[in-house]
Amino acid sequence: MRVPNVDEIARFSPKLVTRLLDRDGRAYATYARERRLLLREGELPELLQNAVLAAEDASFLRHGGVDLLGVARSMVVNWQRGRRAQGASTISMQLARELMGRREKTWDRKITEVLLAVELEKRLSKQQILTLYCNLSFVGHGNYGMEAAARDYFGHGVSELTLTEAATLAGIVQRPSDYSPIHAPERVLARRNYVLRRMLEEGFIDRPAHDAAVLEPLALARRRETRDVGAYFGEAVRRRLEETYGAERLYTEGFEVRTTLDSRIQAAAEDALSEGLLRLDHRRGWRGPIARGESTTLTGPEIEERAGRNPRPASWLPGLVLATDRDAAAVRTPAGDVRVERAGTAWTGRTEVSGVLRQGDLAWFRHDEGEPGERPARWLLEQEPALEGAVIVLESATGAVRASVGGWDFARSKFDRATQATRQVGSAFKPFVYGAAIEAGWTAADQLFDAPAVFIGADGLPSYSPRNYYRRYTGIITLRRALEQSVNVPAVKLLDLVGAGRVVDFARRCGITSPLPPYPSLALGSADLIPIEVASGYAAIANQGLLVRPYLIEEVRRPDGAVLERNQVEAAKAMEAPVAFVLTRMLEGVIDRGTAGRLADLPLAIAGKTGTTNDYTDAWFVGFTPRYTMLAWVGFDLKKSIGRKMTGAEAALPIWRRLAETGLHDGWLSAGEVFAVPAGVELRAVEARSGLAAGPGAARVIEEAFVAGTAPAAVWEPRWDAILGLPWPQQRAFYRARPAEKMPDDFAAALEALADRGDDEAAGD
Repeated sequence: MRVPNVDEIARFSPKLVTRLLDRDGRAYATYARERRLLLREGELPELLQNAVLAAEDASFLRHGGVDLLGVARSMVVNWQRGRRAQGASTISMQLARELMGRREKTWDRKITEVLLAVELEKRLSKQQILTLYCNLSFVGHGNYGMEAAARDYFGHGVSELTLTEAATLAGIVQRPSDYSPIHAPERVLARRNYVLRRMLEEGFIDRPAHDAAVLEPLALARRRETRDVGAYFGEAVRRRLEETYGAERLYTEGFEVRTTLDSRIQAAAEDALSEGLLRLDHRRGWRGPIARGESTTLTGPEIEERAGRNPRPASWLPGLVLATDRDAAAVRTPAGDVRVERAGTAWTGRTEVSGVLRQGDLAWFRHDEGEPGERPARWLLEQEPALEGAVIVLESATGAVRASVGGWDFARSKFDRATQATRQVGSAFKPFVYGAAIEAGWTAADQLFDAPAVFIGADGLPSYSPRNYYRRYTGIITLRRALEQSVNVPAVKLLDLVGAGRVVDFARRCGITSPLPPYPSLALGSADLIPIEVASGYAAIANQGLLVRPYLIEEVRRPDGAVLERNQVEAAKAMEAPVAFVLTRMLEGVIDRGTAGRLADLPLAIAGKTGTTNDYTDAWFVGFTPRYTMLAWVGFDLKKSIGRKMTGAEAALPIWRRLAETGLHDGWLSAGEVFAVPAGVELRAVEARSGLAAGPGAARVIEEAFVAGTAPAAVWEPRWDAILGLPWPQQRAFYRARPAEKMPDDFAAALEALADRGDDEAAGD
C-alpha cells in the first residue's frame, strides 16, 4: 500500500474547477471532474468549523490524531453486534483515508489510516488539517468541498453561512448519498437538528440560538432547473481549451479563463433567438401535445417526470389537461391548477380550446404577465420549436465575440450552428461581390441592365440563367439599387464582369475560409459558409477594411495567477478604408430603402444585408452598427423549407431587430451613432434611380459616397424619369452595354431553351 508523503500534504492540490469568466469577471461556466472550490487556511469561518467539530469530532482540538476513548467505544459496539458497525474515525483519520483513496473496512486499512493521522498531526497545524478536510469532503450532488456545496445549496460562500446552513453542510458529510437536501429533505432536516443539538452540548451555541434554529425550515437556494446563459459560448471555449491543453489539465488544474463574453449581450441574444424561433414555430402551426391519454390523477412531480426535459425551465411549466370545453381548459401544473382560455391557444389558428386540447393531454404552458392597459395576464399554450437558429454579436474593431448562440437549446442539441454549421448563405454573400467591384473601380452609381441573361455555368456551357425573386426585371439599374433591392441578375453580371477570381480573393481577405466555387451562382450565395466567418467578413467592412480575427478567450491563468496565454490580436487589411465606406453606405441603403426596411425606424446607423436561399431553406440577416456586427440565421439542421415566403427579412431580421432594441434599451448600443467618413471619400448629391449627378428638378436626391475621383460627371435630366419608367425591353435602346456584359439579345436561343427549366436561381431577398 502506498502511503502519501506527509511532507507533501501541506502542498497538496486536489482536482480543481476550471472557471470561465465573462468580461466583467463573473463566472458563467465551470468544467471539472469534481466540482470543487478551495478554501485557504484561515478562510474557514468559526461557525462552520464548530458545526463540523460537533458533528464529526468534538475532541479534535484535544487529541493527537486518534481518539482512544472513541476507539474503545467502537470496539465494544462492534463486538456486541458481531460486525464492524461503528467507526471511531477522527477528522485527522478521515483526512488520511481521503488522501489514501481507500474506503474498504479492513484492519489493514484502519491501521495505516491511524499511522498517517498521527503523522498529519505532527506535521500540520489543526487549522491546516481542518481546512484540508473541508476542501476534500464530498458534500453531495457533485460538490467537493464546503465552499462548492455552500454556493450550490445556498447561493453564497461559506463566509455568509447562517447557523442552520452550517449545521446542514456539516451533517451531510457523514453520508452524502443518504443525506441529500434535494431528494431526502426530511432526513437532512433531522440530521441538521442533530448537529445543532451537538453544538449546544459542546457549548458552541446557547439554548435560545438552538431553539430558534431547529424551528427554521430547510431553506435551499437551489431552484428548478434553469437555462444556462452562455452554454454554447462556453462549449466553444471548452473545445478550444481542450484542444490546447488536453482534457486532463482542463478538468483538473483549475484554470481561470477570462473570455470575451458580455453577459448582458449574451442574454439579449438568447432571448431574441428564443422569441424569434417561437414566433416562427407558431406560424407553422400546432403539432400536438407531448403525450395523450395521461391519467388525470398525476401529481405535480409526476407531471414533471412524464414531461421530461423542460426546454425553458425558467418560464415554462408542463401541464396536464384535466378538462376542456370550447372556451377554456383546466390544467394541472407543478405550481398548481391553472385555466387556459381561448387567447392562450389562439396562435394555433383554432377557434375552440377543445379543438386543440383534450383531457389527458400533456403539454407546455407559459404564464404571460400581460401589459397594464393593453392585455391581461394569461396562461399560454407552448410547444418546442422544431426550427433552429444562431445569433452572433462581434465587436468589429477588436474581434471580440460578445455573444454567440448556437441553437434553440443546448440541452437539446450541443451542435453549435454559430461556429460549426456550414449553411448556404444566399444573398448575404452579395456584399463581397459588390465590394470586389468597388475595389476594381466601379461605383455605387454605375448602371447595369437588369434583364434575362444566360451565363457560362459549372458545366462549361451557357446554361445558367438567374431569375429575380419576384420574377420581374427593372432594366437600367444602379449598383446601389440592385444591392438595396437584392436583385439577382445584376449581382451575377457584376461577378461575371469583375471576375469570379477577384470576388473570391476579396472574400478571402474578409476572412471567408470555406470553399467558394468560382461559378456565376456564387454571386447569389450558393456557397456553404459558417456563420462566424460571415460575421467576420461583415465586421471587416464595418471596421473600415481592417479584418480582426474573431476570438473568445482574453486570458488563461493557473490557480496561482501565472498567465498561460493572453490573446494576441490578429489583424490584416481586407480592403482600403474608402472602399469599405462606400460599401457600408450602400448597405445602409438596404435598411433605408431596401429589403431590410423594417429596421429604418431604429435611432441607429445600421448597414446590412438579408439573405434567402432557394426553397426558403435558410434565412439570414447580417447587419452592423458603428460598434457591433450582429448576425441572425434561421433554418433546419436537415435542409428543408422553413415555410413559404420565409425570407431573410421575414424570418431572421425580426430576431436581429429584437436584439438591437434590447441593446438600445440596455445601453450597449448607442442611439445617434454614425459611421465615420475616412479620408479618400467624396460625398456627392446624385439622383437616386439613375445614379447621375443631381441636376435641376431632380426629385429623388441622395448623398452618395465615392472613392475620391470616381464620382459621375454626367448630369441627370428630366427625360431619365420617362426612360426608367418604361418596361425593361423598351429601355434597351437607351442603355449602352458594357464590354462583355451579357444581354438578352445575345443569348436568345439559350434563353428559349432554358425557359422551362425548374432549377434556375431565384432566391434574392
